[in-house]
Amino acid sequence: MPQVGSIDAGVYPEAVLRTLGSVGVFEQHADGTAAGLLQAVDAMGEVAATCLSTAFCTWCQDALVWCLARSAEPGASKEFAAVASGTRLGGPGLSNAMKTLSGIEPMALSGTRVPGGYRVHGRLPWVSNLAPGHRFVTIFALEDGTRVMAVLTAGTEAVELAASSRLVALEGTGSYAVLVRDAFVPESDVVAPDAASFMPRIRNGLVLLQTGMGLGLARGAAALMRAEDRDRQQTTLPLGSQAVEERADALRGRVVALAGRHEDPARATFLDVLRLRLDVSWLALEAAQAAMLHAGARGYQQGSEAYRRLREAQFVAIVTPSAKHITAELAKAA
Repeated sequence: MPQVGSIDAGVYPEAVLRTLGSVGVFEQHADGTAAGLLQAVDAMGEVAATCLSTAFCTWCQDALVWCLARSAEPGASKEFAAVASGTRLGGPGLSNAMKTLSGIEPMALSGTRVPGGYRVHGRLPWVSNLAPGHRFVTIFALEDGTRVMAVLTAGTEAVELAASSRLVALEGTGSYAVLVRDAFVPESDVVAPDAASFMPRIRNGLVLLQTGMGLGLARGAAALMRAEDRDRQQTTLPLGSQAVEERADALRGRVVALAGRHEDPARATFLDVLRLRLDVSWLALEAAQAAMLHAGARGYQQGSEAYRRLREAQFVAIVTPSAKHITAELAKAA
């Protein structure tokens, strides 16, 4: 992917994403089967082996497809085809909702019932894979405590995209703060009128899909080490390319097993998914650091691929559910 440098510098890979959509990448998991989920994870991993920014945008699109495909609402069904084909791009604005479910932060968006739909306001600090006209799924709370999942359109007067702090990596992912000012959300844009019961049925799939990013990045780091080995023999590192590949294979085996349980809303299953997600984060971090050390001084330079992979791996560990979030959840269960 020759655009990797420009994407890392902040160019949004819209053309690449639309191409991925046109060849069916975003619809592989829509049927909800374990095989479909695994295909989506593997496809994301192939992208992440080269460019995590594009892989993260792929996950965002996959997550939006996942939410729409699992919905029983007629509006979601109408939205699905355009999103699954990549004709319409977007992502999930669900980081706040997942943290709310864990008791980490309050719900950021609130809504009021009005004829034909809802009026919604609030602020989401980070939503990715966005540009004007893109769609994103999010959750807002009503005065009676009901939580509603719906799709909003980004870049309108009522749903404003605002530049946020610059990131150390993933600058090309279309990430913005979203300011929602009395936006009208029609009933036809509702994905789940009771998001509190809907989220436990979709969260395993959302998190399992993320494993493709970390596994692909780890394999990309292994490839980088092998390329270095062609120039000079290196035998002193504790984590070499073969060990990375073996650990990635073992983690993929756990993805296979848990993909078959993704519909299970039990907390025990969710904790197993979180443990897997955490282990994938650790592998990505360790593999990227090993690639940096393997490269030596050549890696410790601005613009080097080893440095980019290390910055990307840190993102794998902090994107919701982050390593901090997961360890807190696991501590509660101990």
